[in-house]
Amino acid sequence: MSQALELFEPDRSQMDPARFAGLLRAQLAEVTHEVVTQIRRVIPEYNRPEDSAYDQVLRLSAEMLFTGFLEALTDPGAAPTRRDETCRALGHFEAVEGRSLDHLQAAFRIAFHIAWRRTVITAERESVPTSVVSTTVEAMLVYLDEAVAQTRLGHQQATGHADLRRREERRQLLHLILQQPAVVPEAIEELARTACWWPLPAEATLVAVHPEAHCTRAALDSDVLCDLDSGGPCLLVPGPMTAARASMLRAALSDASSVLGLTLPLEKATHSLRWARRVLDLAEEGIIRDGSLIPCQDHLMTMWLLSDPALIEELTRRHLDPLRDMSDGHRRRLIETLAETVTTRSTAVEIGERLKVHPQTVRYRLRQLEGYLGDGLDDPDTRFSLDVTLRAAGLRRRRHLGRRGTPGG
Repeated sequence: MSQALELFEPDRSQMDPARFAGLLRAQLAEVTHEVVTQIRRVIPEYNRPEDSAYDQVLRLSAEMLFTGFLEALTDPGAAPTRRDETCRALGHFEAVEGRSLDHLQAAFRIAFHIAWRRTVITAERESVPTSVVSTTVEAMLVYLDEAVAQTRLGHQQATGHADLRRREERRQLLHLILQQPAVVPEAIEELARTACWWPLPAEATLVAVHPEAHCTRAALDSDVLCDLDSGGPCLLVPGPMTAARASMLRAALSDASSVLGLTLPLEKATHSLRWARRVLDLAEEGIIRDGSLIPCQDHLMTMWLLSDPALIEELTRRHLDPLRDMSDGHRRRLIETLAETVTTRSTAVEIGERLKVHPQTVRYRLRQLEGYLGDGLDDPDTRFSLDVTLRAAGLRRRRHLGRRGTPGG
C-alpha cells in the first residue's frame, strides 16, 4: 500500500521551477483575492466599490500578472507580451486618472510581498529544495522590475498623447462655458475649434460631484468635459442624455455622491450646474436621499420651496403665530391636520384615515383652526400660501433626521 501511494507523490528531488509553478498555480485565486484586499486597504485611491471600474481593473490586472509569472516559470523562453501590454495599460490608466506611478508601484510592492510570503509557505509545506525557491524568488524580482518598467513606458506614452495634453485646454473650455457673467459665444466657439477640437453641442447635461467622491476618468467618454480637481467638481456631457451616456456615468462615478443636472441648451449650462449643486447640498443636509447621479429633475419643487429659508420662516411665523401659546403637542396635532386639509383638500373622513384618528376629531380640530386663523382658510390665495409654507417647513424639518445618506426623500 505504501509503495502504491509513493507513486502518486511528487519526487522532491526532481522538483524544478516549472513543477513548483504548478503547486503555486493552485493558490492563484486565493492569492489574487488577498492582494486585491490588501491593496484596497492600504491605498485609499484604489479602495472603490466592488464591481466598479477600478475594482475590475485591479482584479483582472492582478490575476493576469500572476498568471503571466507562473507561465514564465513554466516556459522561460516565452515572450511576455500579455504582461507588457497589461502593464503599459496600467501606466496609461494612471496617467489618464491624473496620477504619478507612486500608487501603482506601491501596489506592485504589496503584491510582491504577499506572493513571496505565499511562495515560502508553500515551499516549506511541500519540502521544495532551497535552490528551486531561490530561483523562483529571483525570477519574481526580475519579473517585477520588468513589469514596473512597462508601466513607466505606458505612463510616458499616455502623458505625451495629444488627447491627454488637451485635457487642460478642455478644462479651461468648461470654465469658459460656465463663466458668469457669460462670455461672448464667439470666444467659446474659438477655443472649442482651435485648441480643443471639441464640437459645440446644442445642449448639454451638467453633473455635480461631491468634493470627496471618486470619479474614474478613464471610464468617461472622450468628449466629456471635466474639472475634478477644484472645490466643486463637475462634468459636462454634450448632447442628449442617452442610455449609453447614463451607463458611462454610472461606470465612472459608481456610488459616488453626485447629481445629474437638467439637459439644457449649452448657453444655459451654468443653470444646470447651479441647480445640480443645490440638490447636492440638499442631500448633504439630509433633506433628500443621498446617492449617485441623483436626478435633479425629481427635486425641482423642493429646491423652489427651500430657495429662501428666511422667507419661509417669516411666512411660517405670520401664518401660525395665533397657535404660538399652545402646548407643543396640541400645536403639532393642529398643524398636522391643517397641512392635510390645505394640501389634499380631502374630507374629514379621508383625513382621519390618513392621520389614524376619528373623523369627528378632525372636525373638532378644524373648528379650532377656524377659531384661531379666522376665515382665511376659505380664501384660495391664503390656502395656497399655507400649502407652500407648510410643505417648505416640513422639508426643513428633515434636517433633523441626519446628514448625508439619511433617508429623507
